[in-house]
Amino acid sequence: MDIQTTRDDYKSLGDYFAPDYEQDNEVLISFKKENPTLSRQQTVHLVDILNTSNDITDKYFVADLLYLYDKFDHDLLEPLLLTAINHKDPSFNRIFLRPSITAFGTRAVADFLVDRFSEGDIVQRIGISSLVYWLRPQENGEVDDLHKIILEKANTTDNLVELYYYKLRYPDLIKNSSKIPNDAEELLKAIKGNNEYETLLFDKLNWTKNNGC
Repeated sequence: MDIQTTRDDYKSLGDYFAPDYEQDNEVLISFKKENPTLSRQQTVHLVDILNTSNDITDKYFVADLLYLYDKFDHDLLEPLLLTAINHKDPSFNRIFLRPSITAFGTRAVADFLVDRFSEGDIVQRIGISSLVYWLRPQENGEVDDLHKIILEKANTTDNLVELYYYKLRYPDLIKNSSKIPNDAEELLKAIKGNNEYETLLFDKLNWTKNNGC
């Protein structure tokens, strides 16, 4: 069974892998049995899906498949984490972190996010801040540099939308946090009529005027 066939069968089944809830996926398990390790060709195909597909279900397929492997090629780390950063749903961005942490460790993942945070734009910085909660366990200072760089930005930026996201992660560590909206409703009221903030929130972060983060 090749990657394309497995992906198509996975999507047709519609029974997505949810290991957190002890829900298996027979298509993925069958592929893993036939392929205990991923070949170079299979790896290239998975990287290509993450980098080029416009269908988020394709990307879920890659993450769910990789969850079954304790080790895989380092070439998959960057596309996995970039997909996590760019994914706007904070409930599902974690699925791209789980296999990355398993294969490469929390520190390697956190170090990549530090580099991307320092180089990225505001949308990527917000995406990274939304991943912090899922970077567990956080032992031996493995995530300290990531916390530090986010908090440094949180205490220097004046962008209200950016600050809102940082406050979600660090409610007690941000200066003047009382001036930052506490929830989505407060944020929507605070930015109403501000073209810059509305473009960021609705066009770039995919909010609607009656939804949360």
